[in-house]
Amino acid sequence: MIKLVFWRLVAIFPAGALLIGLTLPANAQPSKGLEIGIVPYLPTPTILERYQPLRIYLEQRLHEPLSIVTAPDYPSFIERTQRREYPFVITVAHAARLAELEAGYQPMLRPGWDTYATLLVRKDSAFQDIKDLRGKTIATPGPYAIVSKLGADWLRKAGLKPGQDVTLQSNFTHTTAMHAVAEGAADAAFISNRAFVAAKSDLKDSVRSLGQSKDSGGPGVVYLAHPALSAKRVAEVKGAILAFVQTPEGKAFVASLGYDTLREMKAGELAVLDPYVRELKQVISANKTAIH
Repeated sequence: MIKLVFWRLVAIFPAGALLIGLTLPANAQPSKGLEIGIVPYLPTPTILERYQPLRIYLEQRLHEPLSIVTAPDYPSFIERTQRREYPFVITVAHAARLAELEAGYQPMLRPGWDTYATLLVRKDSAFQDIKDLRGKTIATPGPYAIVSKLGADWLRKAGLKPGQDVTLQSNFTHTTAMHAVAEGAADAAFISNRAFVAAKSDLKDSVRSLGQSKDSGGPGVVYLAHPALSAKRVAEVKGAILAFVQTPEGKAFVASLGYDTLREMKAGELAVLDPYVRELKQVISANKTAIH
């Protein structure tokens, strides 16, 4: 039996350092400092760069240091969230619903726009429609990403069976899936519409879109608070973030992530994602079985 050891990647911007350490115990309470765990839906350096304006603003407004925390992959991050290791979390929608249902996290904020799967091909390719991809390879952000599920459903509606008519290639992030197309390692890629908007211009210039899925995966990400945090603390941080996105720096921040803005969550809003949560739990269970 192989015992997994999950490593924690912690970026503390004032020091500009990337630190590695052991995870907290399973019954860990939120730390005294302000810490935000961000799902690794983008490469770590990109996450650290994109979220730096938020860190700077919150430190100045709340008068305390802020740590930005991520993990090497989706399963590690989801596992740590379920163990309640992060005081505040920014994670993908179906994982947010799982954290709400089973770890007690409190949904706070979400982008105004929903997320959809965008189908990308190389700019110089001859593909014009998803049906043209029969027998081809499509890169995805991996089985933990809701976009991969949206893409698979899109293929089925087009008469293509994933894994039979089309090969799905798992990647670590939306960006690496995009690179797979640009570099010829895959014929196409499913990534989120928001990740495509936020991609660097040189990478975007090497691909083109064949459209996006009709089905939505809900908000691209959700901001959540640890269940042990006081209502006053949650309101303080939520209010600071909402104030930030109204500033010029905040508007540039959400634009860099492919969002329109951030707004407060409504009670029960994530319940529509329950079918995706069931599939996510199946993926988690299958992954654990495969490892052990």
